[in-house]
Amino acid sequence: MKRFLILVISGFLGSSSVLAQKMSVMSYNIHIGQNSANHDQLMEIAQYIKDSKVDIIGLQEVDSVCNRSGKVDQMKFLAEQTGMYYTYARHFAFDGGSYGLGILSRYPLMDIKDLRISLSSTGKPETRSFLTVDFIKGKTKFTFATVHMDYRDSKSRQVQAKEIVKIFSESQNPIILTGDFNAKPGTEEIETLESIFTDVTELSGPTFPATKPKSKIDFILVSIGRIAAIKKQDTDNVVFSDHLPVLSVFKVRK
Repeated sequence: MKRFLILVISGFLGSSSVLAQKMSVMSYNIHIGQNSANHDQLMEIAQYIKDSKVDIIGLQEVDSVCNRSGKVDQMKFLAEQTGMYYTYARHFAFDGGSYGLGILSRYPLMDIKDLRISLSSTGKPETRSFLTVDFIKGKTKFTFATVHMDYRDSKSRQVQAKEIVKIFSESQNPIILTGDFNAKPGTEEIETLESIFTDVTELSGPTFPATKPKSKIDFILVSIGRIAAIKKQDTDNVVFSDHLPVLSVFKVRK
């Protein structure tokens, strides 16, 4: 009888593992493709991303044909160099082009949306991009998002966090949220997000500044109840930007 029970339990655990979809994810504030000294590092960033072999990446502080960064369409360049699919959404027009968010993916992107979120710290009604996509890996359909939350004011970030929670409150897909949240763990805005998300980079360490980092403000979050296991959570010590990239490898329950 005991042997039968062991076999049944082993079979259940094995099937649970099979039913979990492995994902490797990165979030990276690329500082318009420049390091802390404002030297161009876009090619180095592209090579780093290619070598990382992650499934999907949320990118913040991306320029699109801006004068200050050499009129380069940075998302198109990164996609060409890495062989990945891409999309871009602008926060606002800037310096002959625009400035915003991007996503690189090994899987075709579907249902691409620029869902604007409020920016309340400037004294006038404004919004910033909140970029979301769907993609399929294996037989699982995921929703992936990236955000660059307000660096000026915690109250503004709290509003943004509440808007993000509302956007995803009825989603049936596993959601992966990446970004530069400009907030440390334990703050009210992070706790609001953690009402529906699990931090899969909780042990990754500080991400800013890239040289002698002191603060963890870059995150990867996944829908609560969807994580079967976290295999890796780390930052890479590369100084191509003024932030360090944050990475996580985890298994998601279907």
